[in-house]
Amino acid sequence: MIELNSIYNEDCFDTMKKMADRSVNLVLTSPPYNMTKRKGGYADTGRYDVYTDWKTEDEYLEFTTNLFNEFDRVIVDNGVVLYNFGYSIENPALPYKLVTAIVNSTNWNLVDTICWKKSSGLPFPANKFRLSRTWEFVFVFTKKGMENNFFIDKGIASVSEKTKQTYYNVYYNFIEARNNDEKTNKLNQATFSSELVVKLLDLYAGDKGFVVYDPFMGTGTTAVGCLLSKKKPFYIGSEISDKQVEYSLERIKKTINE
Repeated sequence: MIELNSIYNEDCFDTMKKMADRSVNLVLTSPPYNMTKRKGGYADTGRYDVYTDWKTEDEYLEFTTNLFNEFDRVIVDNGVVLYNFGYSIENPALPYKLVTAIVNSTNWNLVDTICWKKSSGLPFPANKFRLSRTWEFVFVFTKKGMENNFFIDKGIASVSEKTKQTYYNVYYNFIEARNNDEKTNKLNQATFSSELVVKLLDLYAGDKGFVVYDPFMGTGTTAVGCLLSKKKPFYIGSEISDKQVEYSLERIKKTINE
């Protein structure tokens, strides 16, 4: 039995095994980016305190398609997956291969791409051949056949008296938000910001029992964003790191008490 507003200290596949079919409305997450071509890899550089981010490209793509196939069971038919993903200078083609694998091998289709403009970017000017990356993808996926029938809260701007055409409020696929909530965190050096989460929830979350799942909860940013959102959706998270779960619970407690 899954409890709402909880973080489970385990692999996300183990958490999802406990979930009822069609029990989640939205997945909002940022997975490890599999930056494996750098010498030594992040297994040695401490990007995460537990996870080593050390799969071959084929292994990583298979892992991702398995993940989305499980999403297909636990997410409602009109649900959405918001998948924040960046790229390394060693493998800039990976995001496109990732989307292709998901579309070709799962029941999910890409319906939109949001550009998350961060406050600062990498690499620093020491690299002659690469531009500094100041934005990342947020891929928007829906189930196949639901491309024009998924949940989105754009709101009605006006209705034409003559044609009865409905016009919706304008939301651009460009979101400016902080890189993260803390400049440094030894447990996880790849976090996003609760500001980004809140802005995404404003558009893709609903009221009255709406459930958000983050299979890579990390230091609890998605949970904090849910608490800060005016819509106050329920959250569920999975995280394999004991220390990050402990850290997340402290952040959540602090957010509630503020």
